[in-house]
Amino acid sequence: MYDPVDLIDIVRRLRGVTAVIGGGGKSTFLTRVGVGLSERGTRCILATSTHMFPAAGVALEDEDTGAPLTQTGVIEQATGKLTAPAEPWEALAGRADHVLVEADGSRGLPFKAHSDREPVIPALCARVVYIVGAQGFGLPIYDVVHRPQLFCQLTGAAQADIATPELIAAGIAAEGLVGLSDDIVIVNQTETDEAREQAAAFARALTGSMACPILAGSLRELDLYRLT
Repeated sequence: MYDPVDLIDIVRRLRGVTAVIGGGGKSTFLTRVGVGLSERGTRCILATSTHMFPAAGVALEDEDTGAPLTQTGVIEQATGKLTAPAEPWEALAGRADHVLVEADGSRGLPFKAHSDREPVIPALCARVVYIVGAQGFGLPIYDVVHRPQLFCQLTGAAQADIATPELIAAGIAAEGLVGLSDDIVIVNQTETDEAREQAAAFARALTGSMACPILAGSLRELDLYRLT
């Protein structure tokens, strides 16, 4: 019924800076895809253009170590989070095949609406990956959307309304941050039949506004399939 895909192979085909935005699995994407790329012989650097907790088990580099997978940035002493690297993005892209950049924050929520200050996407970005978490479908907007007020301004919904697949798709389409042919939209956490049906409804709602593939499945397991 579903057409399985190799996410590592898809990402590997386009070198350079990949900005990862949205909610529901950005950190997992960076770690799992970074490891997968390095295991296939490509040099990969993890970073953020805003703030993120360091990826567990990935070496933090102060300079080029030559390791196949590292992360870089400035440690914020008050929080222990990584902030944007001092090294220019062009320099990072010049010494790695892939630079995976977490480019916004969602406070652990599955969905996200962006203010005019975010996402912080590097100017030379080759691809945007937009992630949504299927676990948020069917719950009230105020519980599952980071910046629900902005989301409601985009969609005309009320904060107490249910975050349906179609409504989340409408918010993403209205922002226009993803959708070019090299981009990727991923519905994460679709381990149940209900979640898979919701992911399919989400993809149908986005089909007319996206030139990029829409995938679904589990980022933690790297078990994904193609919806469009």
